[in-house]
Amino acid sequence: MHYGCIGCSPIRPSIAITIRTLAEYQQTHCVCPHLSIHAEAKKLCHLHNVYHHCYLATQYRITYDVYLEVLRHIDLKIDTHLGHDTPHWRMLNSCPACQYQLQDEPVLKFSILCTCDGNNSVKLVDPVIHRGNKRLDPRSGLSSIWLTEEYIDGFKDKVQSACTRQAKDNNQQHIQDPDDPQVDELDSPDAEPSNVCIDRWRNAAPESHKKMFAIFKKSGIFITICQHGFLLTICDMYPIASIKKLMDVFGLNILYGYDIKSDDVKWLNIQGIVPTFHRHAHNQLCQVQHHSKYMVGAGKEDFETCEHMFSESNALAAQMRNATEFHRHQALDEHFRFADMDKYAGLSNFIHQNYIQALSIINASTIFLSNFQASTPDIDFAADLEDECVCLQALACKKHENSVEVDYVKALIDLEDTQLDVSAKDAGHLDQKLEIVEDYEWQMAQSRITHRLYYKAVSDVECLVVMRLLELTKMKMNGYKLHTQISSALKTCATAIWSAIQRYNNPSYHNASAQYFELQRAKEEVQCLDVEIGHLLTKIRDDRLKYPATIKKLEESNPFLSGELTQHWQYLKFVNARHLWCFRKTCSLPGYSGPIYDSAIPFASEVELQNAVESDEECGDTDELEQVQDYIDSLDHHITDTNTHE
Repeated sequence: MHYGCIGCSPIRPSIAITIRTLAEYQQTHCVCPHLSIHAEAKKLCHLHNVYHHCYLATQYRITYDVYLEVLRHIDLKIDTHLGHDTPHWRMLNSCPACQYQLQDEPVLKFSILCTCDGNNSVKLVDPVIHRGNKRLDPRSGLSSIWLTEEYIDGFKDKVQSACTRQAKDNNQQHIQDPDDPQVDELDSPDAEPSNVCIDRWRNAAPESHKKMFAIFKKSGIFITICQHGFLLTICDMYPIASIKKLMDVFGLNILYGYDIKSDDVKWLNIQGIVPTFHRHAHNQLCQVQHHSKYMVGAGKEDFETCEHMFSESNALAAQMRNATEFHRHQALDEHFRFADMDKYAGLSNFIHQNYIQALSIINASTIFLSNFQASTPDIDFAADLEDECVCLQALACKKHENSVEVDYVKALIDLEDTQLDVSAKDAGHLDQKLEIVEDYEWQMAQSRITHRLYYKAVSDVECLVVMRLLELTKMKMNGYKLHTQISSALKTCATAIWSAIQRYNNPSYHNASAQYFELQRAKEEVQCLDVEIGHLLTKIRDDRLKYPATIKKLEESNPFLSGELTQHWQYLKFVNARHLWCFRKTCSLPGYSGPIYDSAIPFASEVELQNAVESDEECGDTDELEQVQDYIDSLDHHITDTNTHE
């Protein structure tokens, strides 16, 4: 270590790798997870004109594990001096825009908006199927953000009892879809048709219905992240434990987005929401009750951030499939640690772009609704939505006297169409229950069937539109021949969509209703962004006061640790200066209503702000070369000067 190298063995190492090389690989692997250690070892062999042997990758892996362990110990010491070692500190401080709290700030409906989802790409093959004996590895590789197995095991009984209740309910009565016009209605007046959505979703199937290959020891990961993309919890595929952890740390006033609200999570009694992209897998009532467009306090969040996270972490799947549990946890922890750093570097731009989007929606929707209400006044869209919810709930509840009439009419229709003896017997049996069938009752029964067909038409419109969008997406990703085939097929699909839309009347009202709720969510988004900007500015001020004071204190007691913390502060100071420069742009937006920049508060110096501006404008090759050289020189702090010790 005194020479800036780490050996592959603690005693008589035959190969040593420089710390600078390991640091370069760490940074490269963070930005490009596809780069494996095997590829890195082969690259070094070519650079040094050495024949590549397989054991070289193993030796590189050993030294890289030691390097990461050293960095973890350094980070733990830094966190202790900064006061970042309290319980759940990372969860409570990972996103300053969400989790900072100020005095006399506007009170939002929800304390935090988060989304959660599982990903089975990062499975782990059970080492039992491998050849030879399994080598025990006592290392954990888990950071404080991971949920421990002991914590997860405490919810096994809850999940088993929920699955037992669901299986019992399924045996007692067949779950039916309220969107289907030719099925009976639910028996219980309090029944939730979301059970149908659960059956539609494969991930929510009972344990007895799930099919997982026995070769996998870990089926994947389950994460919860905030609306800005910062990791809150991560565990091995256990949603109920993740959500319960959020409740323990943040309280009950949270809004989480998940593909489905399964029976495993219902007993927690917290507010859930359906992500925007997955809403088409849910029936009409579930969308009205849980869609983000209608949820007060949700803003313009789509709750699909997990999909973006998984699109990046999927690059690790090939390397972790046959790794040890320690290396799997270590790779995931390193990936999400860097992802949080990357998210913080772009946080101000994220807020700025969301502010522009919200203001644009407010301006466009206000003009549209003003023109619409001039021709059609006295329309209460919120009341209409509430009436729609009540109507759908009534349709999902079975009324015995009405159901007999509807069943009677359907049995007669079946009898007329099929002329089957079984249908004749069913019609006769229902005729005895109904006793006398008047023409009026016949018309009312047919009217109820017609209403069901109307709601079925709405579902058909959504399904066909989604199918068309997916086909259009596929059309851009394939060759000319497939392009021609899909174009021909879309003509028939477009005709089917047009026929379904003819049954979906009054499009002008639906457009106005959509614009109204877009306007309400955009106003909530602006209010939320104003609060987030105040949080971020306060965090920048705290950093500027805390880091220099801690560095000065460590200069006497631990100068080496002080030098490491100085490197962290130099990077953080540049990022914070970039945030302030972006914040000035946000303040200049027409319609901005957030906090005003106060130059008296020591946020950043004018030199730091100028550096951030020059970096954004890409002012020349000379400055870029100087920044690259400064970064290379900054890596020298990893190498201890041997002359000093001598």
